[in-house]
Amino acid sequence: MRTESVTYPAIYIIFTLLNAIRRGIERKNLWREFRRQQIPLKPRLSFWIAVCREAGLVKDDAGYDTSTALGARLRVTSYARRWLNKTPEEQAFHLIESWQNAPKNHRVRMFRRKLLWKLKYDKPLTSKDLGALNGLEALGLVTGGKMTKWGRFFINPARTAKKGFEACGVKGEGELPTPKTAQPCKIQEEQFIASIPDHADLLWDIERYLRPKSPGTYPLTKRALQFQSGNPDELIELLERGLGRPLPGQIKALVLNQPSIRIADGVVLEFSSPSELRQLRRQPAFRKYIGEFLSPQRILVSREKAKGLFQMLTRRGVYVHWNEEQTDGSQKRTRFPQKQQVLQPIGKQVPKLEIIEEYKKLGQALEVWYRAPGCPAEKRRITPLLIEERGGQTYVIAYCQTRRAQRTFRLDRMEVPGTW
Repeated sequence: MRTESVTYPAIYIIFTLLNAIRRGIERKNLWREFRRQQIPLKPRLSFWIAVCREAGLVKDDAGYDTSTALGARLRVTSYARRWLNKTPEEQAFHLIESWQNAPKNHRVRMFRRKLLWKLKYDKPLTSKDLGALNGLEALGLVTGGKMTKWGRFFINPARTAKKGFEACGVKGEGELPTPKTAQPCKIQEEQFIASIPDHADLLWDIERYLRPKSPGTYPLTKRALQFQSGNPDELIELLERGLGRPLPGQIKALVLNQPSIRIADGVVLEFSSPSELRQLRRQPAFRKYIGEFLSPQRILVSREKAKGLFQMLTRRGVYVHWNEEQTDGSQKRTRFPQKQQVLQPIGKQVPKLEIIEEYKKLGQALEVWYRAPGCPAEKRRITPLLIEERGGQTYVIAYCQTRRAQRTFRLDRMEVPGTW
Protein backbone atom coordinates (compact mmCIF):
# COMPACT_ATOMS: atom_id res chain seq x y z
CA MET A 1 0.00 0.00 0.00
CA ARG A 2 1.48 3.36 -1.03
CA THR A 3 1.77 5.99 1.68
CA GLU A 4 0.43 9.52 1.38
CA SER A 5 2.84 12.19 0.15
CA VAL A 6 4.01 14.60 2.85
CA THR A 7 3.87 18.35 2.19
CA TYR A 8 7.35 19.74 2.82
CA PRO A 9 8.41 23.40 3.35
CA ALA A 10 10.03 25.30 0.52
CA ILE A 11 13.54 24.86 1.95
CA TYR A 12 13.19 21.07 1.70
CA ILE A 13 12.15 21.23 -1.96
CA ILE A 14 14.95 23.65 -2.84
CA PHE A 15 17.52 21.51 -0.99
CA THR A 16 16.36 18.38 -2.86
CA LEU A 17 16.45 20.19 -6.20
CA LEU A 18 19.97 21.52 -5.66
CA ASN A 19 21.37 18.12 -4.70
CA ALA A 20 19.65 16.39 -7.59
CA ILE A 21 21.38 18.83 -9.94
CA ARG A 22 24.68 18.26 -8.12
CA ARG A 23 24.40 14.50 -8.78
CA GLY A 24 24.28 15.23 -12.51
CA ILE A 25 20.61 14.43 -13.11
CA GLU A 26 19.43 16.01 -16.35
CA ARG A 27 16.72 18.63 -16.20
CA LYS A 28 14.17 16.46 -17.99
CA ASN A 29 14.63 13.74 -15.34
CA LEU A 30 14.62 15.89 -12.20
CA TRP A 31 10.97 15.09 -11.51
CA ARG A 32 11.93 11.41 -11.00
CA GLU A 33 13.97 12.33 -7.93
CA PHE A 34 10.98 14.06 -6.35
CA ARG A 35 8.74 11.11 -7.13
CA ARG A 36 11.28 8.70 -5.59
CA GLN A 37 11.30 10.72 -2.36
CA GLN A 38 7.48 11.20 -2.57
CA ILE A 39 7.71 15.00 -2.56
CA PRO A 40 4.67 16.66 -4.19
CA LEU A 41 5.70 19.42 -6.60
CA LYS A 42 3.18 22.22 -6.20
CA PRO A 43 3.62 24.36 -8.29
CA ARG A 44 5.43 22.58 -11.07
CA LEU A 45 9.15 21.95 -11.25
CA SER A 46 9.61 24.85 -13.69
CA PHE A 47 8.41 27.26 -10.97
CA TRP A 48 11.11 26.11 -8.51
CA ILE A 49 13.83 26.19 -11.16
CA ALA A 50 12.87 29.77 -12.11
CA VAL A 51 12.88 30.90 -8.46
CA CYS A 52 16.24 29.23 -7.77
CA ARG A 53 17.73 30.75 -10.92
CA GLU A 54 16.55 34.24 -9.93
CA ALA A 55 17.85 33.70 -6.39
CA GLY A 56 21.29 32.87 -7.79
CA LEU A 57 21.26 29.25 -6.61
CA VAL A 58 21.39 27.61 -10.07
CA LYS A 59 22.41 28.70 -13.53
CA ASP A 60 22.43 27.28 -17.05
CA ASP A 61 25.52 25.33 -18.00
CA ALA A 62 27.30 27.14 -20.81
CA GLY A 63 28.46 23.86 -22.32
CA TYR A 64 24.94 22.74 -23.25
CA ASP A 65 22.32 23.93 -25.66
CA THR A 66 20.02 26.41 -23.94
CA SER A 67 17.74 27.04 -26.90
CA THR A 68 15.14 24.59 -25.55
CA ALA A 69 13.92 24.06 -22.02
CA LEU A 70 14.66 20.33 -22.11
CA GLY A 71 18.05 20.82 -23.68
CA ALA A 72 19.35 23.23 -21.04
CA ARG A 73 21.41 21.71 -18.28
CA LEU A 74 21.54 23.32 -14.87
CA ARG A 75 24.46 23.78 -12.52
CA VAL A 76 24.53 24.70 -8.85
CA THR A 77 26.35 27.93 -8.03
CA SER A 78 28.89 28.41 -5.24
CA TYR A 79 26.44 30.79 -3.54
CA ALA A 80 23.92 27.97 -2.90
CA ARG A 81 25.69 26.56 0.14
CA ARG A 82 25.98 29.97 1.79
CA TRP A 83 22.31 30.65 1.11
CA LEU A 84 21.28 27.39 2.81
CA ASN A 85 23.13 28.48 5.96
CA LYS A 86 21.26 31.80 6.21
CA THR A 87 18.49 32.38 8.73
CA PRO A 88 14.89 31.49 7.72
CA GLU A 89 13.98 35.19 7.75
CA GLU A 90 16.72 36.09 5.27
CA GLN A 91 15.78 33.16 3.05
CA ALA A 92 12.09 34.18 3.08
CA PHE A 93 12.81 37.79 2.05
CA HIS A 94 15.10 36.54 -0.71
CA LEU A 95 12.53 34.03 -2.02
CA ILE A 96 9.75 36.63 -2.14
CA GLU A 97 11.93 38.94 -4.18
CA SER A 98 13.00 36.06 -6.44
CA TRP A 99 9.35 35.00 -6.94
CA GLN A 100 8.46 38.55 -7.93
CA ASN A 101 11.29 38.96 -10.45
CA ALA A 102 11.47 35.36 -11.80
CA PRO A 103 9.18 35.80 -14.88
CA LYS A 104 10.91 37.01 -18.02
CA ASN A 105 7.78 38.88 -19.12
CA HIS A 106 7.67 42.44 -17.74
CA ARG A 107 3.86 42.40 -17.45
CA VAL A 108 3.91 39.25 -15.31
CA ARG A 109 6.51 40.80 -13.02
CA MET A 110 4.37 43.93 -12.61
CA PHE A 111 1.30 41.75 -11.97
CA ARG A 112 3.08 39.93 -9.15
CA ARG A 113 4.26 43.21 -7.68
CA LYS A 114 0.68 44.50 -7.71
CA LEU A 115 -0.53 41.25 -6.11
CA LEU A 116 1.91 41.77 -3.24
CA TRP A 117 0.64 45.35 -2.91
CA LYS A 118 -2.98 44.09 -2.66
CA LEU A 119 -2.00 41.58 0.01
CA LYS A 120 -0.07 44.26 1.87
CA TYR A 121 -3.04 46.63 2.13
CA ASP A 122 -5.81 43.96 2.27
CA LYS A 123 -7.28 44.93 -1.12
CA PRO A 124 -9.88 42.62 -2.73
CA LEU A 125 -8.44 39.96 -5.02
CA THR A 126 -9.73 39.03 -8.45
CA SER A 127 -10.03 35.46 -9.77
CA LYS A 128 -6.79 36.01 -11.67
CA ASP A 129 -5.08 37.05 -8.43
CA LEU A 130 -6.35 33.95 -6.63
CA GLY A 131 -4.98 31.75 -9.41
CA ALA A 132 -1.52 33.28 -8.96
CA LEU A 133 -1.38 32.65 -5.21
CA ASN A 134 -0.11 29.09 -5.64
CA GLY A 135 3.47 30.35 -5.70
CA LEU A 136 3.07 32.21 -2.40
CA GLU A 137 1.31 29.16 -0.93
CA ALA A 138 4.33 27.04 -1.83
CA LEU A 139 6.54 29.53 0.03
CA GLY A 140 4.31 29.24 3.10
CA LEU A 141 3.07 32.85 2.98
CA VAL A 142 -0.55 32.29 1.97
CA THR A 143 -3.06 29.55 2.71
CA GLY A 144 -6.70 29.37 1.64
CA GLY A 145 -6.48 32.80 -0.04
CA LYS A 146 -5.37 34.48 3.21
CA MET A 147 -1.96 35.35 4.55
CA THR A 148 -0.43 33.33 7.36
CA LYS A 149 1.33 34.92 10.34
CA TRP A 150 4.58 34.17 8.57
CA GLY A 151 3.27 35.94 5.44
CA ARG A 152 2.03 39.03 7.31
CA PHE A 153 5.44 39.40 8.88
CA PHE A 154 7.12 39.69 5.48
CA ILE A 155 4.39 41.14 3.22
CA ASN A 156 2.95 43.72 5.66
CA PRO A 157 6.03 45.54 6.92
CA ALA A 158 5.57 48.49 9.29
CA ARG A 159 7.61 50.65 6.91
CA THR A 160 7.81 50.12 3.19
CA ALA A 161 11.21 49.02 2.01
CA LYS A 162 13.05 51.15 -0.52
CA LYS A 163 12.89 48.67 -3.38
CA GLY A 164 10.52 45.81 -3.00
CA PHE A 165 11.89 43.51 -0.31
CA GLU A 166 15.58 44.25 -0.49
CA ALA A 167 15.74 45.50 3.13
CA CYS A 168 15.79 42.25 5.07
CA GLY A 169 14.95 42.25 8.74
CA VAL A 170 12.10 44.80 8.56
CA LYS A 171 9.61 43.89 11.27
CA GLY A 172 6.06 43.34 10.05
CA GLU A 173 2.56 43.06 11.43
CA GLY A 174 2.58 39.30 11.78
CA GLU A 175 4.40 37.21 14.32
CA LEU A 176 7.13 34.73 13.70
CA PRO A 177 6.53 31.31 15.24
CA THR A 178 8.51 30.44 18.34
CA PRO A 179 11.84 29.09 17.11
CA LYS A 180 12.19 25.37 17.74
CA THR A 181 15.26 24.01 19.42
CA ALA A 182 17.72 22.44 17.02
CA GLN A 183 16.93 18.74 16.65
CA PRO A 184 20.01 16.52 17.01
CA CYS A 185 20.89 13.93 14.40
CA LYS A 186 20.00 10.35 15.24
CA ILE A 187 20.13 6.82 13.87
CA GLN A 188 16.79 5.03 13.95
CA GLU A 189 16.00 1.69 12.30
CA GLU A 190 19.19 1.77 10.19
CA GLN A 191 18.45 5.31 9.01
CA PHE A 192 20.41 8.52 9.58
CA ILE A 193 17.85 11.26 10.30
CA ALA A 194 18.66 14.98 10.42
CA SER A 195 16.66 18.17 10.09
CA ILE A 196 17.56 20.10 6.94
CA PRO A 197 17.18 23.62 8.39
CA ASP A 198 19.32 22.71 11.43
CA HIS A 199 21.99 20.65 9.66
CA ALA A 200 21.97 21.94 6.07
CA ASP A 201 25.75 22.32 5.94
CA LEU A 202 26.34 18.76 7.19
CA LEU A 203 23.76 17.22 4.85
CA TRP A 204 25.25 19.16 1.94
CA ASP A 205 28.41 17.06 2.39
CA ILE A 206 26.57 13.80 3.16
CA GLU A 207 24.60 14.09 -0.11
CA ARG A 208 27.85 13.42 -1.95
CA TYR A 209 27.87 9.88 -0.55
CA LEU A 210 24.27 8.87 0.21
CA ARG A 211 20.94 9.07 -1.60
CA PRO A 212 18.09 10.20 0.66
CA LYS A 213 14.94 8.13 1.05
CA SER A 214 13.08 11.33 1.91
CA PRO A 215 14.35 14.82 2.78
CA GLY A 216 16.67 14.45 5.77
CA THR A 217 16.38 10.62 5.93
CA TYR A 218 19.29 8.52 4.64
CA PRO A 219 19.09 4.68 4.72
CA LEU A 220 22.19 2.92 6.04
CA THR A 221 21.36 -0.55 4.76
CA LYS A 222 23.55 -2.72 2.56
CA ARG A 223 21.28 -2.11 -0.44
CA ALA A 224 21.33 1.67 0.02
CA LEU A 225 25.10 1.89 0.60
CA GLN A 226 25.84 0.23 -2.75
CA PHE A 227 25.10 3.61 -4.38
CA GLN A 228 27.65 5.47 -2.24
CA SER A 229 30.93 6.40 -3.83
CA GLY A 230 34.05 7.99 -2.44
CA ASN A 231 36.09 7.42 0.67
CA PRO A 232 33.98 5.56 3.28
CA ASP A 233 36.14 6.93 6.10
CA GLU A 234 35.04 10.45 5.18
CA LEU A 235 31.40 9.37 5.30
CA ILE A 236 31.92 7.82 8.75
CA GLU A 237 33.53 11.07 9.92
CA LEU A 238 30.52 13.08 8.70
CA LEU A 239 28.01 10.77 10.36
CA GLU A 240 29.91 10.81 13.65
CA ARG A 241 30.12 14.60 13.48
CA GLY A 242 26.36 14.80 13.16
CA LEU A 243 25.73 12.27 15.94
CA GLY A 244 28.35 13.71 18.26
CA ARG A 245 29.47 10.19 19.18
CA PRO A 246 31.11 7.15 17.53
CA LEU A 247 29.08 5.31 14.92
CA PRO A 248 27.57 1.96 16.04
CA GLY A 249 29.76 -0.99 15.08
CA GLN A 250 27.12 -2.62 12.89
CA ILE A 251 26.56 0.55 10.84
CA LYS A 252 30.30 1.18 10.60
CA ALA A 253 30.87 -2.33 9.23
CA LEU A 254 28.18 -1.76 6.59
CA VAL A 255 29.76 1.52 5.47
CA LEU A 256 33.21 -0.08 5.25
CA ASN A 257 31.71 -3.15 3.50
CA GLN A 258 33.27 -5.45 6.07
CA PRO A 259 32.11 -9.06 6.44
CA SER A 260 30.12 -9.51 9.62
CA ILE A 261 28.71 -12.43 11.57
CA ARG A 262 25.62 -12.14 13.72
CA ILE A 263 25.42 -14.63 16.56
CA ALA A 264 21.81 -15.50 17.35
CA ASP A 265 21.17 -17.43 20.55
CA GLY A 266 18.21 -19.75 20.30
CA VAL A 267 16.78 -22.78 18.52
CA VAL A 268 16.39 -22.93 14.75
CA LEU A 269 13.26 -24.68 13.51
CA GLU A 270 13.24 -25.97 9.93
CA PHE A 271 9.86 -26.85 8.46
CA SER A 272 9.49 -29.53 5.80
CA SER A 273 8.03 -26.99 3.33
CA PRO A 274 7.56 -23.18 3.19
CA SER A 275 3.79 -23.60 2.79
CA GLU A 276 3.53 -25.13 6.29
CA LEU A 277 5.34 -22.15 7.82
CA ARG A 278 3.16 -19.69 5.89
CA GLN A 279 0.05 -21.39 7.24
CA LEU A 280 1.26 -21.31 10.85
CA ARG A 281 2.45 -17.71 10.83
CA ARG A 282 -1.12 -16.58 10.17
CA GLN A 283 -2.04 -17.76 13.68
CA PRO A 284 -1.49 -15.18 16.47
CA ALA A 285 -0.84 -17.93 19.06
CA PHE A 286 2.09 -19.14 16.96
CA ARG A 287 3.58 -15.72 16.12
CA LYS A 288 4.19 -14.80 19.77
CA TYR A 289 6.78 -17.58 20.02
CA ILE A 290 8.76 -16.51 16.94
CA GLY A 291 11.89 -14.50 17.54
CA GLU A 292 12.91 -14.00 13.90
CA PHE A 293 12.13 -15.36 10.44
CA LEU A 294 15.42 -16.56 8.96
CA SER A 295 14.04 -17.83 5.64
CA PRO A 296 10.74 -18.98 4.12
CA GLN A 297 11.40 -22.36 5.75
CA ARG A 298 13.29 -21.55 8.97
CA ILE A 299 12.56 -19.54 12.12
CA LEU A 300 14.54 -18.67 15.24
CA VAL A 301 12.97 -19.26 18.68
CA SER A 302 14.48 -18.33 22.05
CA ARG A 303 15.41 -21.22 24.30
CA GLU A 304 12.93 -20.06 26.92
CA LYS A 305 10.00 -20.24 24.49
CA ALA A 306 11.14 -23.35 22.60
CA LYS A 307 9.62 -25.87 25.02
CA GLY A 308 6.21 -24.20 24.97
CA LEU A 309 6.29 -24.00 21.17
CA PHE A 310 7.19 -27.70 20.85
CA GLN A 311 4.28 -28.65 23.07
CA MET A 312 1.87 -26.50 21.07
CA LEU A 313 3.06 -27.94 17.75
CA THR A 314 2.80 -31.50 19.07
CA ARG A 315 -0.80 -30.89 20.18
CA ARG A 316 -1.61 -29.67 16.68
CA GLY A 317 -0.27 -32.81 15.05
CA VAL A 318 3.16 -31.53 13.96
CA TYR A 319 5.98 -34.07 14.23
CA VAL A 320 8.92 -32.42 16.00
CA HIS A 321 12.31 -34.16 15.80
CA TRP A 322 15.89 -33.12 16.42
CA ASN A 323 18.42 -33.05 13.62
CA GLU A 324 20.91 -35.06 15.72
CA GLU A 325 20.37 -38.34 17.50
CA GLN A 326 19.37 -37.87 21.15
CA THR A 327 20.28 -40.60 23.62
CA ASP A 328 17.85 -41.67 26.27
CA GLY A 329 19.60 -40.52 29.45
CA SER A 330 17.23 -42.30 31.86
CA GLN A 331 18.81 -45.11 33.84
CA LYS A 332 17.17 -48.35 34.87
CA ARG A 333 16.32 -48.77 38.51
CA THR A 334 18.47 -51.61 39.98
CA ARG A 335 19.73 -52.61 43.40
CA PHE A 336 23.32 -51.97 42.38
CA PRO A 337 24.86 -48.80 40.86
CA GLN A 338 25.27 -48.96 37.09
CA LYS A 339 28.78 -48.97 35.67
CA GLN A 340 29.37 -47.53 32.24
CA GLN A 341 31.30 -49.86 29.96
CA VAL A 342 33.77 -48.21 27.65
CA LEU A 343 35.35 -50.34 24.93
CA GLN A 344 39.11 -50.46 25.12
CA PRO A 345 41.04 -50.57 21.84
CA ILE A 346 43.07 -53.72 21.26
CA GLY A 347 46.02 -53.88 18.90
CA LYS A 348 46.88 -51.30 16.27
CA GLN A 349 44.53 -48.33 16.11
CA VAL A 350 43.13 -46.93 12.83
CA PRO A 351 40.99 -43.84 12.17
CA LYS A 352 37.36 -44.59 12.98
CA LEU A 353 36.22 -42.76 9.84
CA GLU A 354 38.02 -45.37 7.70
CA ILE A 355 36.24 -48.21 9.52
CA ILE A 356 32.86 -46.54 9.09
CA GLU A 357 33.50 -45.88 5.38
CA GLU A 358 34.50 -49.55 4.91
CA TYR A 359 31.30 -50.77 6.56
CA LYS A 360 29.35 -48.28 4.42
CA LYS A 361 30.83 -49.80 1.24
CA LEU A 362 30.07 -53.34 2.40
CA GLY A 363 26.58 -52.39 3.62
CA GLN A 364 27.19 -54.18 6.93
CA ALA A 365 26.36 -53.18 10.49
CA LEU A 366 28.84 -52.45 13.27
CA GLU A 367 28.58 -51.74 16.97
CA VAL A 368 29.57 -48.35 18.32
CA TRP A 369 29.26 -46.35 21.52
CA TYR A 370 27.58 -42.95 21.19
CA ARG A 371 27.70 -40.11 23.71
CA ALA A 372 25.01 -37.43 23.37
CA PRO A 373 25.54 -34.10 25.23
CA GLY A 374 24.78 -34.50 28.93
CA CYS A 375 24.02 -38.24 28.60
CA PRO A 376 26.07 -41.38 29.29
CA ALA A 377 27.52 -43.49 26.47
CA GLU A 378 25.07 -45.92 24.91
CA LYS A 379 25.79 -48.97 22.77
CA ARG A 380 24.31 -48.87 19.25
CA ARG A 381 24.33 -51.17 16.27
CA ILE A 382 24.24 -49.08 13.07
CA THR A 383 24.47 -49.56 9.30
CA PRO A 384 26.21 -46.47 7.77
CA LEU A 385 24.34 -44.95 4.83
CA LEU A 386 25.94 -41.54 4.22
CA ILE A 387 28.85 -39.43 5.53
CA GLU A 388 28.69 -35.64 5.14
CA GLU A 389 30.33 -32.43 6.42
CA ARG A 390 28.20 -29.66 7.98
CA GLY A 391 29.39 -26.62 9.91
CA GLY A 392 32.91 -27.95 10.33
CA GLN A 393 31.68 -31.29 11.78
CA THR A 394 31.44 -34.78 10.28
CA TYR A 395 28.07 -36.53 10.54
CA VAL A 396 27.19 -40.17 9.88
CA ILE A 397 23.67 -40.84 8.66
CA ALA A 398 22.91 -44.48 9.44
CA TYR A 399 20.10 -46.94 10.09
CA CYS A 400 20.10 -47.64 13.82
CA GLN A 401 19.05 -51.23 14.41
CA THR A 402 18.76 -50.53 18.12
CA ARG A 403 16.11 -47.81 17.54
CA ARG A 404 14.84 -49.32 14.25
CA ALA A 405 14.95 -45.94 12.49
CA GLN A 406 17.31 -43.71 10.53
CA ARG A 407 19.42 -41.47 12.74
CA THR A 408 22.18 -38.86 12.43
CA PHE A 409 25.34 -39.29 14.56
CA ARG A 410 28.20 -36.85 15.06
CA LEU A 411 31.54 -38.51 14.43
CA ASP A 412 33.44 -36.96 17.36
CA ARG A 413 30.83 -38.37 19.78
CA MET A 414 31.18 -41.93 18.47
CA GLU A 415 33.59 -44.57 19.84
CA VAL A 416 34.52 -47.54 17.67
CA PRO A 417 36.68 -50.34 19.18
CA GLY A 418 40.26 -50.29 17.89
CA THR A 419 40.06 -46.79 16.39
CA TRP A 420 40.89 -43.23 17.28
